Amino acid sequence: MKMKIARSLAVILTGALLFSGGVMANDSTGNADADHRIAEMKKLGANMGALGKFAKGEVAYSDALIGNAKEVAAIADNLASLFPEGSGVEASRAKPEIWSAEHKAEFDADIARLQAASDQLVVAVESGNADAIGAALKETGGACGTCHKQFRKPKD
Repeated sequence: MKMKIARSLAVILTGALLFSGGVMANDSTGNADADHRIAEMKKLGANMGALGKFAKGEVAYSDALIGNAKEVAAIADNLASLFPEGSGVEASRAKPEIWSAEHKAEFDADIARLQAASDQLVVAVESGNADAIGAALKETGGACGTCHKQFRKPKD
């Protein structure tokens, strides 16, 4: 079971790290809202990556991981505000569907799923239980991935 969770986490975290690396390659978009969103997504990816290192057994458990989980939850709680109308610039990988009335309910549901998962991630990390952390991290990463499939442009 632990090996299966570790493999799943490796896939999720590789995606998160690739995402954050791809975002880091972008310079300023010239749109303050988009730049802020991109910076927050970088932080989200970095914190998920730090948690993933623990889940993969690369680092020992420490209280710093609680801070990482809380940062993920804080960004998730603020996620809806990171997509104001007019911030869908070309340099951002956000798809225009995010701002369409047709897809608003689906986008909002994806955000809610990430918020719930990240709240559970905080609880799991605070417990120090490696299996619980792995399961919560998998759920949180899955919530990120669901939204990315629908609402994020592929890398160039």
